[in-house]
Amino acid sequence: MSKQLHNKLIKNQNENYKRFLKHFSDAIINGEASVFLGAGISVNSNLPSWVTLLEPCFVELNIPKSSNISLYRIAQYYANLDNSDSRLRKLVNNQINQYYKSNDVLKNLLSINFKSIWTTNYDRLIESELSSNNVSFNSIINESNLTQISTHDKINIYKINGDFSEPNTMVLTQSDYEHYELTHSLFLTFLKKELVSNSFLFLGYSFEDQVVLNCLSSTKRLLEGAGNLHYALLFIDDNVTAEAEYKALDLRLRYNIECIYVDENTLLNTIKDLNYAVKKKKVFISGAYDNVPHDVDKFADELSKSLTIKLLKNGNRISTGIGRKLGTYITGYANQFLAENHMGNPQNFISMRPFPFHEMLTEEQKEKYRTYMQHDCSWAIFMFGQSNQIIENINKSGIHHFCQGVYQEFLIAKKLGLKIIPVGSTGYESKLIYDEVKREINRYPYLSKKLEFLMKEKNPHKISEMIISILNQDN
Repeated sequence: MSKQLHNKLIKNQNENYKRFLKHFSDAIINGEASVFLGAGISVNSNLPSWVTLLEPCFVELNIPKSSNISLYRIAQYYANLDNSDSRLRKLVNNQINQYYKSNDVLKNLLSINFKSIWTTNYDRLIESELSSNNVSFNSIINESNLTQISTHDKINIYKINGDFSEPNTMVLTQSDYEHYELTHSLFLTFLKKELVSNSFLFLGYSFEDQVVLNCLSSTKRLLEGAGNLHYALLFIDDNVTAEAEYKALDLRLRYNIECIYVDENTLLNTIKDLNYAVKKKKVFISGAYDNVPHDVDKFADELSKSLTIKLLKNGNRISTGIGRKLGTYITGYANQFLAENHMGNPQNFISMRPFPFHEMLTEEQKEKYRTYMQHDCSWAIFMFGQSNQIIENINKSGIHHFCQGVYQEFLIAKKLGLKIIPVGSTGYESKLIYDEVKREINRYPYLSKKLEFLMKEKNPHKISEMIISILNQDN
């Protein structure tokens, strides 16, 4: 019966699943979404679960691990032995302070670009994953760190149960839990504020303690039942019982949390589907030039204006590394259009990620930076691409390239699986990329009837219209 129930719960949520993808991806795009990660996300990286962390406590206390006693109470009983609170914290620290193995669920989740991450986890798995991708963040471990919150260029990680790097901040025992509202009142105020302003996705969180549920309950009560709809990915397996349905109903009715059932086969695909729903309308524009004739510069100006405005009117979002000269046109026309149309929060529509030309970066660092510029996009458009430093034989084929950076971005786009649109008529590196795409046209079926147009057409407005028609094939 459990397996039948498992299959029913997974299969009978099709409409609910579609609503989740649409509603929550819109919240992410509008900068109105947060994610809350529990211990389940760390277990995927072979980090110990709560039970495993406290296994030495069970042994020393001579209490069976299968006991139904609260884990906070187990930790408390252990801490009570000969004033062993510091020994308890050292024990937990030793198990968590280790090398963090990445996992695909977290990697795909963090690539969505949540600006605000809340977690009960003591480990630094989230920080490790962000660091590996050169993403800046603030770890907010205690209430004094709340003054360091960034509203612009950094991701804020709220560690509401503390961090192993500061053992005294870790909420471990029943006493810590019982006094939480007194010791973490500011944390709870910030959490309530964000629950009101943002829609949350809960992942790897069991809802077994009352801290978060109390916040949800109080905000719902104060808003007289209104407020944001939140989501939880509720993990089930073949041993699932009817309690899962009752739990989902309770979370929806009392806390405004809609549950999406996932299992080991669907969890990663669910994150990927959400990722795609966010990225599918975001376009990366690659291109730059140093010295070109006046008529080429005029062409670049007109094409940038036409393409930028048509992309924004079409509901697309733009990411650009602000390549030399071309990037100035794109960002300038984008900001002008957004201002004239009274579209607030321009960062939701255009991501400006200038390449740090002033820094002496290694080739590996350059590749990481360029990967980050494209990581939240589904399309990549290549235009122009000319540098004073001509690079030869980059791909060992004897081809003389015009711009190493633009070609590297093309290789990265292929690696990331982005759909590529090379505007060959703009010449330079984009013409070389066009030639390469043409040789491998079977990999780009969406371009099969449009490719020659992208090589021959010189009218900026017609090129822009063609690009929009290619993008809209995906809708």
